[in-house]
Amino acid sequence: MHHFFPRVRRLSNWLLTAPLLVVLSLPAFLPDTPACAGEWRVTPIRVFFERGARSGIVNVENDGDTPLVLQVKAVEWTQDATGADRYVDSNDLIFFPKQLTVPPKDQRLIRLGLKGGAVLRERTFRLYVEEVPKLQSPEDKKAAMGATVSVNIRFAIPIFITPAKEVNAAGISKAELKGGTVTVAVANNGNQHFRVNSLEVTGKNASGATTFSRKADGWYVLNGATRSFSVAVPEEGCRASETIVVTGDADRAGVPLKSELKVDRNNCRP
Repeated sequence: MHHFFPRVRRLSNWLLTAPLLVVLSLPAFLPDTPACAGEWRVTPIRVFFERGARSGIVNVENDGDTPLVLQVKAVEWTQDATGADRYVDSNDLIFFPKQLTVPPKDQRLIRLGLKGGAVLRERTFRLYVEEVPKLQSPEDKKAAMGATVSVNIRFAIPIFITPAKEVNAAGISKAELKGGTVTVAVANNGNQHFRVNSLEVTGKNASGATTFSRKADGWYVLNGATRSFSVAVPEEGCRASETIVVTGDADRAGVPLKSELKVDRNNCRP
């Protein structure tokens, strides 16, 4: 059960160079910032259709002082041979309504349904819940010029359809050092997703002492997919190392992720 509920605020006087001035997908969220009007949230941040379940709900809550207009869309989520996320339109996930208005200090439900019977391999979708831009009068537009950047937030909620029989099987299929970067391929040979929370790359010298340590952010690895994670390593620490140990923390993986490789110092330089 997840109790961490992201909250979204419309931004005012936000710098154009701000790194988070983009459409955001869950579980990422926009940190608290000064707001000029309303804020809203969705819960839960992930939806699981457990075995035999045919329906679910997403709750949208408007904490602001003005009505919130949202549009909703669903896509099927897969990963290709390189582990890159792919999204395609699908009618297998039913949802209602496709557009909704949430009054101030109120909430509304988005109802979900699934076509078809039990699945042998987990199916994954994303439900996009996006704020519809408000129409501005010419006077409002003129007053806002140079003062306000309008940001419309979109949540992409992961939806997981649990298979009839769950199999977890994860492992590091390949780890290599090249051009000052360690690339780690994590394979999912099970029938449902897991999430790599983090990967740590640690250099060890001949006596076993640590020469450097670096971490990479994780991500989902869907069933049947292999996803690569890259970590740049310091050249000096790399050259002082005899081996590099890769360890990973993943939920639902079944076994710890771990690999070790010998250091070819010719590959330490970026």
